[in-house]
Amino acid sequence: MKTHAILLAGGSSHRFTDEENKVYFPIGRKPALCWPLETLEKSEDVDSILLVIREEDWEKTNRVIELVDTEKLVGVTVGGKTRHDSEYEGLMYLKNSGNVSEDDLILIHDGARPLLPSYLLDELIDVARKNGASAPGFNSKNISLKKGSNSDHSEDETIVEIQTPQIFPADELWKSYELAKLDNWQAVDTTECVSKYVGREAVIVPGDPKNMKVTFIEDIFELEKIITQE
Repeated sequence: MKTHAILLAGGSSHRFTDEENKVYFPIGRKPALCWPLETLEKSEDVDSILLVIREEDWEKTNRVIELVDTEKLVGVTVGGKTRHDSEYEGLMYLKNSGNVSEDDLILIHDGARPLLPSYLLDELIDVARKNGASAPGFNSKNISLKKGSNSDHSEDETIVEIQTPQIFPADELWKSYELAKLDNWQAVDTTECVSKYVGREAVIVPGDPKNMKVTFIEDIFELEKIITQE
């Protein structure tokens, strides 16, 4: 059983800046996308890597590839207008390549989470090999009004915030996203799509605060602090 990685780098970045795709913004003196690409490249448990990018970012992507000098990169393809569309394009690329078996694992990681810890990546792959699917997550307290109450009293509700990478068997991913395409339905993330169409629930592995997602420009400063402290 092999593990193939899809690294998403096609976000619109509207909340970050309209002038720069956040995955190419420098962190630690190199484009943010270099960090997760290097982590995937160095992992002994990852067999191949596919980049999914925006059409207008080919030149920046080539620069990242030159900096990382990856040997596992099997291709670069253009994604769609949404995250779900980009996941679909990446999955169909791997399916059509003929180099991925149905029982192989495919992990999908968001390039906007640059500081993916190597230990977390390896643990997620190990758990997916044993249980079929995995995803990192952590409990978060959310304040919400009690149902059926008109009072101002509130209660703590524990929810699980899911990070990436999210890992599933290749055949289940292909089936789920092809059915979603037929239904013209879009999932929030990989776990939602696979759960809806094949009933597979990912085993949740404790996430890591370092694996935070870059949403606003201020998040870059937070990641810079993390890098300097290591």
